[in-house]
Amino acid sequence: MKDYQLKALLQVVDSGSIRAAARALGISQPAVTKAIRELEAEVDAPLVHRSSRGVDLTECGRQLTIRARLVQAQLAMARQDIRQLQGGQQASVAVSVTPVVFMGALPEVLREFKREMPQAQVRLFEGLMPLALPQLREGFVDFAVAAAVEGSLDSDLELDPIAPIQMMVACRPGHPLARATTWEELVDAEWLVHRAPGSHHTVLFERFVREGLPVPERLLEANTFGVSWSLMTRSDLLLMLPERFLSIEPYARQIVRVPLRMELPALTLGILKLRASPLSLAAGRLATLFQRYCR
Repeated sequence: MKDYQLKALLQVVDSGSIRAAARALGISQPAVTKAIRELEAEVDAPLVHRSSRGVDLTECGRQLTIRARLVQAQLAMARQDIRQLQGGQQASVAVSVTPVVFMGALPEVLREFKREMPQAQVRLFEGLMPLALPQLREGFVDFAVAAAVEGSLDSDLELDPIAPIQMMVACRPGHPLARATTWEELVDAEWLVHRAPGSHHTVLFERFVREGLPVPERLLEANTFGVSWSLMTRSDLLLMLPERFLSIEPYARQIVRVPLRMELPALTLGILKLRASPLSLAAGRLATLFQRYCR
């Protein structure tokens, strides 16, 4: 596979048609078509469906597109590292950050990183697992600072541990269940959940099923933390949170820990990335700072 072929495929996907892709790439439509056909011949499978509405990917095309984005991201990192080593263009890093970090240690990490690399561009994304996993796999972020259940991650991912995270059930002050101590008291309440393969809620509920414990049925799925926090602190919805939030001001004053006499599975905070995908020089330095300040 050639670089120009993969670029043509990705541009067709992003533009929605061969004509628009040719215009964006500054080449002719026949040249784009030729590049796509060469790719199809190499993988021996159709990659796109052409219609009056434009171009749609086949399943083979979708799989190749995911990997092509990762290839292009790795090549861009290599070019960036070379320019950085030669004293040229400055670095760019994209990272997905879990809420307990962006509401806690993130300002210190960024302050130190900017001191060391003042011209570097940093892009931040919310890092709950349902959001972080596709961002990683599609090459939109270099790495994620994530809280995961060890042993639950797919084989294409690796987690470099930073610290364990103990979990709790949280609610607003004055909640009618704020003094509940048993799971049976809580199971019929309304719960906010973040659902994705490997997420804390998914793993916990799967454990409950294995152990014969009742699983909450009144669930509201909210895969962005801002929505979850707003609803938990302004309604009777319950949410499982890292205990660290009790030491992060001013957020600690907005919540109460429910004194549940049941151990919840701990999470592992760490640097999550694609296995065998090296970080750029700048991304590696930023990851090191997260490891230092988040312990």
